[in-house]
Amino acid sequence: MTSTTTANPGTAALPQTRTAPPRHNAPNRPAAKPEAENGAMRFLIYLRLHWLTILFCGAILGGAFAYAAWSLMPPKYESYALFQVASSPPSVTGNDPTKGKTEFATYIKTTVSLFKSQTVYIAALRDGRLNDLPTIQAEKDPYRYFDKELLVENKEGTEIIRLSIQGDSPEDVKAIIAAISAAYLKEVMGTEANVKSSIRTELQNAKTSLENVMKGKTAGRPEQPIGLPGAAGPIPVPMPMEPAAPVAVPTGDPEQLKRAKFSILVQRIAKIETDLPSLDIKISKNQGLLDAAKKTLEKLLDTPVTAASVEFAKKDPDYLKAQATAEKLRRDYKLRQDAVVDPNSPNVLALARAAEKAEIEAKNILDEKTKAIEILRRKSAVMELTQAIGYAGNAVTELTQEKADAQRAMLQAKKEIDETTFPALNVNKGPNKESRISDPSIVDYLTHERLYDHVTAQLIAADYDAKMPQRVREYQPASVPMQKDTKKQIIGTVFAGLMGFVLVGAFVVAHESRARKVSSLGEMKTACATPVVSVIPWIPNAATARDPLKRGDVNEAIDKLRAYFAQTWLNRGATTVTVTSAVGDEGKSFTAFGLSSSLAQAGYKTLLVDFDLREPSLHHLAGVANGLGICELLRGEADFRKTIQTLPNGLHFLAAGKWSDEARQAAVGGRLDALLLRLKEPFDCIVLHGHALLTAAESVEVARRSEVVLLCAQYRESRVPLLKRAAERIASMEIPYSGIVYVGASTNEALC
Repeated sequence: MTSTTTANPGTAALPQTRTAPPRHNAPNRPAAKPEAENGAMRFLIYLRLHWLTILFCGAILGGAFAYAAWSLMPPKYESYALFQVASSPPSVTGNDPTKGKTEFATYIKTTVSLFKSQTVYIAALRDGRLNDLPTIQAEKDPYRYFDKELLVENKEGTEIIRLSIQGDSPEDVKAIIAAISAAYLKEVMGTEANVKSSIRTELQNAKTSLENVMKGKTAGRPEQPIGLPGAAGPIPVPMPMEPAAPVAVPTGDPEQLKRAKFSILVQRIAKIETDLPSLDIKISKNQGLLDAAKKTLEKLLDTPVTAASVEFAKKDPDYLKAQATAEKLRRDYKLRQDAVVDPNSPNVLALARAAEKAEIEAKNILDEKTKAIEILRRKSAVMELTQAIGYAGNAVTELTQEKADAQRAMLQAKKEIDETTFPALNVNKGPNKESRISDPSIVDYLTHERLYDHVTAQLIAADYDAKMPQRVREYQPASVPMQKDTKKQIIGTVFAGLMGFVLVGAFVVAHESRARKVSSLGEMKTACATPVVSVIPWIPNAATARDPLKRGDVNEAIDKLRAYFAQTWLNRGATTVTVTSAVGDEGKSFTAFGLSSSLAQAGYKTLLVDFDLREPSLHHLAGVANGLGICELLRGEADFRKTIQTLPNGLHFLAAGKWSDEARQAAVGGRLDALLLRLKEPFDCIVLHGHALLTAAESVEVARRSEVVLLCAQYRESRVPLLKRAAERIASMEIPYSGIVYVGASTNEALC
């Protein structure tokens, strides 16, 4: 301990000259850890510090988000209908063995496509009164809504097609499914039934026509069967229901060869004449489909554009630019017209023509953009109709070519009959008459007779087919809507609830990252180059004072600071120490009073001076009134005998006094130097409790005249940027000794 001459504090003795301690550079500190490394640790520290706040506020916010998600994401209602597709068309004539799985797969795909066709949508909107449903009224384009929401599915390997849709209203989704189902059965399956009916009508007309022709052919003839000589009955010509099997031509007798060839030619002519009406029906049907598709396409393309397309086109940059140019030219024309004497001058008229031309260009651009948007909107329907036109056109071309080939084959067969001499026919039971089998009346009669039999068989088959069930039938009508996607609603609700905690945590981290309050001893050591000379556990408050264990930890830390101060600085001649902080409320009052009290109890004659002239607080800790003090000494209104007080623990205390602007002006320069020299004379050490270093000018003046500056930083009160700035200011003043006192640390941190 440095020995000093004891003197009465109130005497006005001249100060003794003391040698200033040498100035030492701050010790080298290890390099700071990278910011990225410390960032993750700070993130975890911030979450640990505010876990209760995050839990409470996150629960409230997450609950609100979860409730909103549960309300705004209700599970959709789903209604569906089932249709059964027969693997082969029901027919009384049996199934074609050449058709198999490939034909069924193609028919399934065609059926699925027809469910989502424009024709079915239009019929559903028209006949099902779907336009009155709130779901449809909320949609600007119902056709696009159907394309997007309507699902038509077929599980591979089954005959079932599932038609379903989801929505918020159970009544609407059921009505939509019912309307789509009814429209498909009416427009698609009804069309197939009409085709069958038209085929039957054509067959009935063909049969009636053949009956009339054959009656005319047999008029005046005896009712005898027509046969070949030596034959037991009529010519055995097989029915041309199916392609005739190759006829075994007999060998040897030329007459038998001629009879067989005649039978084959007659079969060929009958088959061709049987197929020609069917080809005409198919050509007529496909031509009708082609014409209908073309008319529908023309009608669709000629439909006026919608208001939505016009509004969307008005937002196009090209139109906006053209419109702005036209408006600018129109304004310039109005201004020029009002400004000139002659409104019909060439320049004014040229400007008017330019404005009119710009308006026409803007209108043309709007029309083009609107048309392009409308084409895109109708793209699916146009593509579907274009594809249908292509299919129907190809079918008409192929069937027309097939008809022409059949007609040429029939003419060739008739030509062969005319050019060949066949045996005479026995037309009566009397003596034989020599004639040519190529007689046109005989050949024509035989041909029409076979054709009549074939048409009759087809008509009977058509009657049975009309009574057969349709290939696609409704297996189950629109079901009662059921709620679906509850899993999605639950996941969305859980996610929204967790987002509440995430947002609160992010806000806390963002706030802490911006404030950068001291959260640990390691963070403070990393941020500042000034060494930490003392770590005081617990926050100094009334609760700490009442707890004997905490009070003991605090007293032990203060004694360690006193020992460090005495051994490191006091023994080197540094007798004046200023205790300050970056800003207020960071533990400097507690540190200054505790250090000075510990020094006094250790036997050092210590003076504690409250130089926080604006907001004095040490007199509360000392338990005395803030009477005469530093302010009065600076103003020359008191002497030392009336200002220095001795506390029961042996500590000498000098209060701040009454603050005034004169005291602030006197706390600089020579008067402050003289006052500090006077205070140092009778004491072993002086502890100056200064104002916050970054907020008052006199705190810098006091610190600059001290040998030691202790910068206080309190846990969760001090901000790292301000603490770093205060440490840099102390370093710039070249004070011999400095250090940081960390207040409010944990017990483990206080062991360092």
